[in-house]
Amino acid sequence: MRGKLYGIGTGPGDPELLTIKAVKTIEKCGVIAVPKTGKVEKTAFSIVEKYLDGKELLECTFSMDKDIATRKTARQIAAEDIIQYLERGKDVGFVTLGDPTTYSTYMYVHEIVVGIGFDAEIIPGITSYTAAAAAFGIALCEGGEPLMIIPARHDGDIDALLNYNGNKVIMKSGENLGHVLELLKKRGYGSRTKIASRVSMDNERLYTSIDDFYKSPAPGYFTLAIVKETE
Repeated sequence: MRGKLYGIGTGPGDPELLTIKAVKTIEKCGVIAVPKTGKVEKTAFSIVEKYLDGKELLECTFSMDKDIATRKTARQIAAEDIIQYLERGKDVGFVTLGDPTTYSTYMYVHEIVVGIGFDAEIIPGITSYTAAAAAFGIALCEGGEPLMIIPARHDGDIDALLNYNGNKVIMKSGENLGHVLELLKKRGYGSRTKIASRVSMDNERLYTSIDDFYKSPAPGYFTLAIVKETE
């Protein structure tokens, strides 16, 4: 009998935000796949570490190279490593920070494994932007308000995306966050932009405006912005 692959969202950082279903799934999987691309994955591992006693760990190395072919090759290798366990009847849990369906490396592996004919299931997790909205005590969207999620490292025209009406979440900030914040400030969204760094983690920092953020910025991958169209 073949094993099954589970994509497990670990939530934004606080281990208490790991769902009951995620914990139960981790406990029943004999193998836990841990992606290796940097601090994001190390954070996911630390969230679930106390549930991993006696489990076999599979480290999956992913490439962040700008060359798409290089990234695809790494994903294929990771999927093949997982498939070896599935063929032996072992369930594999792939842990990923936040939610597996939102900017997660997991989905690339999921598509390969499912495409070959193996069973896979996604265990949703709390996203960083919903945790941030909760920390600020604000709604992401109300009534008929639309919500757009924009990666700050978007390869296209971010300025054009900001033209769309509605509330916005700026994620995957990295080095491009400053540029996006300047665009928002020029558009008059300075006081309507709330910024969260390391939400629900140690050293969480919350900023109520762009100017507030500029006083003591905490840039990086774990920093995101919530932009409200109206006050």
